[in-house]
Amino acid sequence: MKFAAILPHTKLYGGVKRFFELGDIFQKKGYTFIVFTPDGIAPTWYTGGVQTVKLEELPTFTLEAIFITETQYLPEIERANAKRKILYFVRPSDNLRILRKYPTVEVFANSTNAYETVKSKYRIEAFKAFGGINTNTFQPKVIVKKGTDEPFVIMTYGRLVEKKKGTRLVVKACEKLYKAGYNIKLLLFDTPVNEKAQAAIDEFTTNVPFEFVVNHPVNKNQELFHRADIYVSAEKKAGHSNTTAEAMACGIPVVGTESGTRDFLIHSVTGIVVSRWSWRIASALRLLMQDFELRETLAKNGRKKIEEFSWDALAERILKHLGH
Repeated sequence: MKFAAILPHTKLYGGVKRFFELGDIFQKKGYTFIVFTPDGIAPTWYTGGVQTVKLEELPTFTLEAIFITETQYLPEIERANAKRKILYFVRPSDNLRILRKYPTVEVFANSTNAYETVKSKYRIEAFKAFGGINTNTFQPKVIVKKGTDEPFVIMTYGRLVEKKKGTRLVVKACEKLYKAGYNIKLLLFDTPVNEKAQAAIDEFTTNVPFEFVVNHPVNKNQELFHRADIYVSAEKKAGHSNTTAEAMACGIPVVGTESGTRDFLIHSVTGIVVSRWSWRIASALRLLMQDFELRETLAKNGRKKIEEFSWDALAERILKHLGH
């Protein structure tokens, strides 16, 4: 029995990783999962068994269900030989009015943010397919007290060319703290998807000591997250924040906005929720740096909470919804 997804590319952005990790779980359960892209080029970062096939070959396949995340592929799934045709809504900023022309297409939401948007704005009752994360590949870091001469490592996603990611807000917050005398170091990471993104990284500067990790192997993300003492997510209009979920799975205390995190970031329980202002972020960081017990508690609770969103749990919910 075959399941599939149509993706615009296999690079590490735009919800692509979701379908390869979810596909791995489907295959472990005895199903076949295929990713169709315009060029059919397999991802260089992926080592699992999900096959990448050229989109032009889609008509030759008979499928149980097919997923898309972008409305540009609605004509393709309408023509596909599939029992279930699903738009997986991962970006609350996308316009779904076009779905009126495609009544056979159903909607899955990857987060509460996405679910509420599609319900209130388009009056569509989406299936709640929130998550997920491969909790088996991430082990929680042991939280220890910092020595007086050790810098606090503040980690954030370094997608500088996308303002909505909030990277520069985190940098500004750290600059405030560094100016105030706090011993901190910034740890940024990204896999640049084009020349503009690479140029932004090359030109990045701040007075805060920092390290910018580029093209870190996906299968070694735990090693990267374990270098951090606190992770910060300052996104807006996000669906499910994968990087924040991975940080929590690695046992890193988190500061974050509600965007992309509402399903697992609970204020003062699993993390610190802040509004999208640099001074709010700085205040939360200051609190965590000064309170070891709070860091330890949030990290422990965060790891426990994120286990609810494993790929295994999500795959089971999806298969049950699809009648398997």
